[in-house]
Amino acid sequence: MAQPDTASSRVATPDGLLPDLLVEPLSDFRVQIVEGRRVVRFSASIGNRGDGPLEVVGTRTSTSTPEMAVVQRIEQPGGGYVSVPTDAVMRYASADGHAHWHVQDAARYTLEAPGEDEPRVAHKEGFCLVDGTALEGTPDGAGEYRSCAEGLPDSRSAREGISVGWSDPYPFDVWGQWIDLTGLALPGRYCVAATADPLGLLAEKDTANNTASALLDLTSNGVTVVGTGC
Repeated sequence: MAQPDTASSRVATPDGLLPDLLVEPLSDFRVQIVEGRRVVRFSASIGNRGDGPLEVVGTRTSTSTPEMAVVQRIEQPGGGYVSVPTDAVMRYASADGHAHWHVQDAARYTLEAPGEDEPRVAHKEGFCLVDGTALEGTPDGAGEYRSCAEGLPDSRSAREGISVGWSDPYPFDVWGQWIDLTGLALPGRYCVAATADPLGLLAEKDTANNTASALLDLTSNGVTVVGTGC
């Protein structure tokens, strides 16, 4: 499966304690009817096993501007941080019931179908990055990042991220956690993948673990996981 461009070639890596984004194994696959369409749903989680947190801050000068420009704060060994401009943006999500600020293109979900020039992509385009679940081996304690300016559409700034040893999970029943199967030959065998930072907008330590995938046997009403890494 062809991989998208990543931060290793798109972003000049600054000095400091960089995050290392990873996608944990995909799970909870199921075929359902959503909004009149047959879709495959699944759970995904973006984690950080790096040397420092992934921290992003969005700002805008006016509430008439729908997007916030995003800088990435890189923690420094001696304390403090360096702010690095990025091409990422934040948008306020309200139509999907989330009511908070999303980092656009923080992840991408795809399904590879033979005969189709481009992979099918999920409806979820933006992500509220928070410390949702501690990764295995992480000491007990609360995460640093807990909110994405919830209920504040007129905010001029938002801070979010993923601490070292934490992950941001997205259960299968969250809005947008699906890929449309309309027109797909069923039953059939297909590869579904999730990639963190697919456009290489953020600086990180290693991009080799940014994708997790699963090979699925799909029918009109069920899923069998054949294997991982397709």
